[in-house]
Amino acid sequence: MTVSMKIRKYIFTVVVILLLSNIPLFAQDGIMVGPSRIYYKVGVGGTGTQKVTVTNPSDKAMDVGIAINDWAYNANGDNLSFNPGTQPTTCADWIQILPGAFFTLQAKEKKEVSIMLNVPKNVNNDIPVHTAMLYFTQLTPVDSKTPSGTMMKVSMRIGIKLYHSFSQQEERDIDITDFKDVADSTKASAGRLELAFQNKSKVWVEGKVNWELLNTQTGEKQKLEDLNFYSLPGDNRILKQPLPAKLAKGKYMATAIVNYGNKDELKIAELEFVR
Repeated sequence: MTVSMKIRKYIFTVVVILLLSNIPLFAQDGIMVGPSRIYYKVGVGGTGTQKVTVTNPSDKAMDVGIAINDWAYNANGDNLSFNPGTQPTTCADWIQILPGAFFTLQAKEKKEVSIMLNVPKNVNNDIPVHTAMLYFTQLTPVDSKTPSGTMMKVSMRIGIKLYHSFSQQEERDIDITDFKDVADSTKASAGRLELAFQNKSKVWVEGKVNWELLNTQTGEKQKLEDLNFYSLPGDNRILKQPLPAKLAKGKYMATAIVNYGNKDELKIAELEFVR
């Protein structure tokens, strides 16, 4: 009986599809793709080309396919995927993949794929940023093991975000629209801080929020974990920062410093609350 159980554990297989991620556990088994984002600044009727590197780290040949989808962020910064050509900001139809959207990588082979973007002459340039998602899918599963030793078949699907802008300028602006504390009704945690903002730029914005708590009764300061964010023009975003689990009762001043540009553009929000 014991032998039978061991054999069943060894031959058990699962196909794992990994979306928008390159998880270290499987990095040695499945395809590796980079960079994770590619950017174009191309005018009406223009063409731009960027390179994506695809690597097969395994000891066996594998087939790779590339598909194109639309995508967007929701208010929490999660990625939403849509059929190509269905979103107002889509540029899925502008993309050409060279030498093609299907190829084979030999064992240990690395290949550069050219992603050409052709902006139509009749495009509506009132939309400042266009986007698409390139999905690189490993069509040939490879053998792998879980930490417990179970044999698995791993097939990875990795998403590369594509951004296009007409603007050659880098002016960025965000508008902080709300800053509040949210208590946990179950009392299981100390609650959280929520910072809401809108991206008012005509380009994508990548930034970081530094958080600090000051107990106004004792003078004690606590620095909370930084949060990175990405947003597109017009996005409304809510950033959620958990409060420390053992936060002492008292009166607090929370400070959120939002750095969202290349030239130290900052927005600062402060909030008084009681716990």
